[in-house]
Amino acid sequence: MAAISKDDLLNLGVLSLLLPVSWLLPCKAWRVPARGLGSLHAGLIGADLDPIADVVRQQTGIEAKQLEVDFRSNLYLELMEILREHSPVGWNVDIELVGRQHIDDALKAGKGALLWFCPFTHGDVVFKRGLAEAGYEVHHLSALTHGFSGTRFGMSVLNPIKVRVEKRYLKERLVLDEAGGGPALRALLKCLRANQIGSITAVHTGRRVSGRKLFGGEVRLAHGAPSLAAATGAALLPVFTVPADGGYKVCVEPALPAEESREKREEAYISAYVPVLERYIRQHPELWRGWFAYETHWLPPGRNAA
Repeated sequence: MAAISKDDLLNLGVLSLLLPVSWLLPCKAWRVPARGLGSLHAGLIGADLDPIADVVRQQTGIEAKQLEVDFRSNLYLELMEILREHSPVGWNVDIELVGRQHIDDALKAGKGALLWFCPFTHGDVVFKRGLAEAGYEVHHLSALTHGFSGTRFGMSVLNPIKVRVEKRYLKERLVLDEAGGGPALRALLKCLRANQIGSITAVHTGRRVSGRKLFGGEVRLAHGAPSLAAATGAALLPVFTVPADGGYKVCVEPALPAEESREKREEAYISAYVPVLERYIRQHPELWRGWFAYETHWLPPGRNAA
């Protein structure tokens, strides 16, 4: 594990710059500096857009460069939201939980609820806070390196800036360690069998990964959440965080249909999830991290998995 990286220094500089902005300016004024930084980022150190330019234009009607500016602006806005959470006055935001009946129905069934959370920008904190403020206690499975960095400096200095905020709104943070995360997975399995609420981020990192067609390319999703749902019978509920008037909505979708055969259930869950994901991306393309995580989470048309 590296001690520190150039990205760490860049992140430290950005956070230091945004701290007074996020603490001193009213929230409604944040969009101007976020937009400026997003444009600067996309112009100076933006992504290689050639692999995605055509598909972005065809699928969203937006030019790839404009989409990147919108996406980067939301990332900087999200950083200001996190920093404001640390201020003496806190972050005052309205979060509406939509579809809570799906969680309630899952708990009434007695086999637990597993929230399969899509990592749109703004989602990491808003998703957890929205559920906590609605009265739900969530056990969330998280990577050891979650936050900003996997270096020693990042994990000790940068990552806690985000993780400490998230932990306020969780019943428990279960951490996947370097050894493979066996204890964390077993703890989440135990929670679901006790008819509690667990959550896992819908990403590509895991021992088993499956691909599905999306926008002419391939989205890759780990089997962690489908496997746990198949093993316990817990309802697997897709969750998305999107902007709303004056705040955000945490949208809980109906439980994904479960195949009778457990052998087919994991793949069926993934197949059922992708159309829901596509619908939300089409509604909010500027929030999806997958556009700029090509070669890992999403493979554009013409690219093959390594």
